[in-house]
Amino acid sequence: MIEIKKESLFIPKGHIYIWLVAAFISYMISDNLELQNFIVPLLVVSFFALLIKKYQVRHIEYFLFFSISASTFLGFTETLTGSHAESKNAFLFGLSFYSASMAYLIAKKKFNYKKILAVSNPLLLITGPIVLFFKSTSHKTFKHRYKYYLPFIFIGIFMFQVVARPLTEFFFLINETDLISAVIFAVIFELFVYMNLCGLSLIIYGFFGLFGYKIPLNFNQPFSSRNIIEFWRSWHITLSLVLKTLFYNPLRARFSVLYALMGVFIASAIWHGVTFNFVLWGFFHAFFFWLTIKILKYKYRLLPLLMLPFIVVIGRMIFADSNSSRLIEKLTFTFDGFNVFTLLSNSPPSSLAALFLGFLIVAIEFLFKDHKIMKRRNYKFLRTPFALLILCSLGVLFISDLGVDYAVYGQR
Repeated sequence: MIEIKKESLFIPKGHIYIWLVAAFISYMISDNLELQNFIVPLLVVSFFALLIKKYQVRHIEYFLFFSISASTFLGFTETLTGSHAESKNAFLFGLSFYSASMAYLIAKKKFNYKKILAVSNPLLLITGPIVLFFKSTSHKTFKHRYKYYLPFIFIGIFMFQVVARPLTEFFFLINETDLISAVIFAVIFELFVYMNLCGLSLIIYGFFGLFGYKIPLNFNQPFSSRNIIEFWRSWHITLSLVLKTLFYNPLRARFSVLYALMGVFIASAIWHGVTFNFVLWGFFHAFFFWLTIKILKYKYRLLPLLMLPFIVVIGRMIFADSNSSRLIEKLTFTFDGFNVFTLLSNSPPSSLAALFLGFLIVAIEFLFKDHKIMKRRNYKFLRTPFALLILCSLGVLFISDLGVDYAVYGQR
């Protein structure tokens, strides 16, 4: 007879407290969240915790991971191109996050009752990160937590509200198909997605840190990278680790690096949306990831660095546009003058300021990537007292209600 340990049924009291606080805050900051948006994920995660405890269900982690893909394919949820993809169905709120979290924890044999409230925490279902771990840091004094985590919140607010929000005024450029316009839009949209998703991730990282819990830091200054491999190790880190665990490691044990990478990026593509542009995006990034590995074996460091902007920008161009005919037209790279700069010059000043500030942050990340303050790639260069003073001053000057503020991963 199998003995069930009492601690396996124990849910930490701190998890209950932080779940309730997160639910209250989520409800207060959102216009359309209701009680069922919080209860349904809690019940679903609890059901799977019970199921895993009682039965050995083979490959259930893959069923969970691709559940959001099925939902998108059936039209219940939108694709994650970066446009507003929020689901109004309470049964689908946060599905992409808690299903991926359960899939990872099951694969690691770490999913149990203790994880229920962490995996279904309402704030983490709005925009992530995916819960890979949820560690208590309550042994550290509040003063220590305040000093370390509060700057992340300020930086995140600046990225999300001051930079990302006004950039939505440039979204009309997605309809332009000539070479220069398509590239300009892809660059701006890449900047928007970074500032939006990273900004929200930093806010949430700081919030949980203040309340005594460490969650994954979802971004590690990706634009301090020297090649696309480093870039992907620093961008949406929690999703990358889920993909590595579920797909890369098992595939690499049986197949070549190229086939393993194809599996990873196609899985990632389908997770974002079952559409032509995402499948193309998956093949595109898998090939250039593999090509970069080959080039680095010959110790050519400069070429992968020069390739990085091309891969990121063209990849974002493909990622952002789910209109297949328009995307194909863009990929013909037809030159039609520089009219896009006239359109940009007529944009609101706040949007142009946001564009400059976003580029400035990315430029500092890249140009000073070898400086000692960048060594840990945890945004320390923005967390110094002087940098925070500058950010707060710029925030007061440029914050506005221009544009649309939403999470790019849209509570999906």
